[in-house]
Order: sequence, then structure tokens, then C-alpha cells
Amino acid sequence: MAKLTYRQIEAFRAVMISGTTSGAAEILYVSQPAISRLLADFEETIGVKMFERQRRRLSPTPEARFFYEEVERAFVSLEKLSRAAEELREFHLGTLRIASMPAVSVEFLPALTDQFCQAHPGVSVTLQVRSTQQVADLVASQHFDLGVISGIELNDPAIEARSLADSRLVCVLPPGHRLADRDVIQPRDLEGEIFVSLGSEQSIRHKIDSVFEREGVSRQLMIETQLHYAACAFVLAGSGVSLVDPITAWHYRRLGLVVARFEPRVPYRYSMIFPKQRGQSGLTRSFLELLDNSLVELEQASAGLFERQVSPG
Repeated sequence: MAKLTYRQIEAFRAVMISGTTSGAAEILYVSQPAISRLLADFEETIGVKMFERQRRRLSPTPEARFFYEEVERAFVSLEKLSRAAEELREFHLGTLRIASMPAVSVEFLPALTDQFCQAHPGVSVTLQVRSTQQVADLVASQHFDLGVISGIELNDPAIEARSLADSRLVCVLPPGHRLADRDVIQPRDLEGEIFVSLGSEQSIRHKIDSVFEREGVSRQLMIETQLHYAACAFVLAGSGVSLVDPITAWHYRRLGLVVARFEPRVPYRYSMIFPKQRGQSGLTRSFLELLDNSLVELEQASAGLFERQVSPG
């Protein structure tokens, strides 16, 4: 038995709506004879009489009315799919799942995500805050669309990495500190200071310690924490000084923390990672564009305390 075609069903639906073949022709922008042929083929294909011919009008049989209800349900579903496709094209539908290390999750990423949601109403966003290694695992498993991490070396073949910013650590001091007016802080300036250290298992801790060891500077290592924002909170409370990533420091600066350039340069890289076996969606690309613009603005607002890339020379 021949199969029904989409065009035949369209013709049947148009006749049911208009009541005449001429009216159906106007709906579908075809000729009246074309509608008559499609309708005849439609009835022959299904083997059921669908219309009683009464003068110029077509009177649907009970079978036609039953079939029309099924057709309408199908067309409503098609219209929903068409609207969904349009929403996807306009980025007003879908999901974006972001995993991030804590350093940029205090204020920077939540504010950025809010901007993204305003630009793409209807899109659902998840922001999961985890350690850098946990972020890498979530992205590698393809449970998340993208991840923001510190620039550690990743050897996972399931991950594609991209550098966001090659920045540097900054020195943070409590309000009213004796060095608060300094534009640049050097290791010898912190001789004898209570120092808030990052966790001993972190590679950045060893980089920081080696800077002071080379200069022969002694600090009071009385406080240790795993998180940059916790180190900032300790310093803001007057518990010592520290070196932290510039995005976290910039947030705490608005709360009164003193932030200064530190020399020599201790590099700190922010990286973006993606599942390697899956292409980036339009929503992901849109978020990355917004992220890049925000980093440009942050570099300008911080007068270079946050650097997107190593300055030449």
C-alpha cells in the first residue's frame, strides 16, 4: 500500500479548515486542481471515504473528523518543534552547565552568568563550584559544557584547554597597613609579617615560598588555607598579608582590602576547558564572548593589576 505524504495531509487539513478546495488552495498557495488531485490521492491511499461532495462544498465524514483530530495533534507538535528550533536559533532555549574553581566564583562568574541570563531569557544555567581537579573531571565526563580552572597542566585526552588570561598574583594587605600606600610590594617589604599561606599541596604555594627564600625574607607562617577568597577574608580581618589571584583580590578590594602589585612576578593562569569529543554549542560560544569582554573590562578597571597576557619585554 502506498504511503501518505506530508503534502496530502496538508491538503486534507486545509480542506477541513476551509470547507472547500478553493479555500484550501488559498491556504497552501497552490491551484485548486492541485488540491483536488492531492485530496483524491489521499482518499485512495487510506482507502476510506473522507468527504461527501455537496455542490461546491465538501462535507467531512465521521472518519474524516476523527482523522482530523489526529492530524491537528501532530501539527501542534510540529509547531512546537518549529518554535523550539526558533528559540534555539535565538539562544532563548537550552541549558548551559558551567563548572568552576572557587577563585572566580565569589563574584565574577555569578555576575557574568546574570548578564548571560538577561541576554538569553529562557536558558537554564548551572554553576557548579569545585576544585580545579574536580572541575576537570566533570568536564571530561561531558556532564558540563565548560569549566574554569587555574592553569595546571592537564594530560586528559578528553579535555580541550584554552588560556583565558596569563596574569600574576597580587599582594593583599589589611586596611591601614603600614604598606597600604605602596604601589609595588617586594619580598623584603614583608619581612616578619604574619603571612596567610595557600595549601601546601598546591603548586602556587611552592612558587610563592621560593620567591621569599631566594630573597632571604622570613615570614610568620601562622595561617594556611586552601582558598584564595578565604585568604582574602583573613587579611581583611587583620590576620596578616598574602599573595592571591587578582580576580578574587579585586572583589575584596571593594570591601576595603588593599591590593598592590607584587614584584617579582609570580604567574597565575586562568584557563577554560571543554569536552574534547563534543563541539561547542551556540550558547557556549555566546558565553565565551561575554567572558572575554568582561576580562577586557576588568583589566582596564584594575589598572593592570589583573593582566590578560604577559606584557612584552
